[in-house]
Amino acid sequence: MAQYISRGTQLNTDTCVTNSGGNRFNLVIMAAARSRELRKQHITSHKFEDVHTIVTALLEFQEGTLGPSYMQKIKFDQPQDRRIDRNAKYR
Repeated sequence: MAQYISRGTQLNTDTCVTNSGGNRFNLVIMAAARSRELRKQHITSHKFEDVHTIVTALLEFQEGTLGPSYMQKIKFDQPQDRRIDRNAKYR
């Protein structure tokens, strides 16, 4: 059985919030996006189950590797993409 080492004890959320621009909501959005990005990079890895991407993303914000400018990299859906097709036939 593999032995796992927790990196969660290394996290300081106040530092993460400060380094991400001072807004917890933005930190959550940016960390989730970075976590998905890391997961896609490690999907072919044999150690996929050992990679805790959300902790890695938060540690990157804590260390200052990523900052508030990362929010510009995230693409949001445009309001025109959310239009409802009233003529659609549902089965």
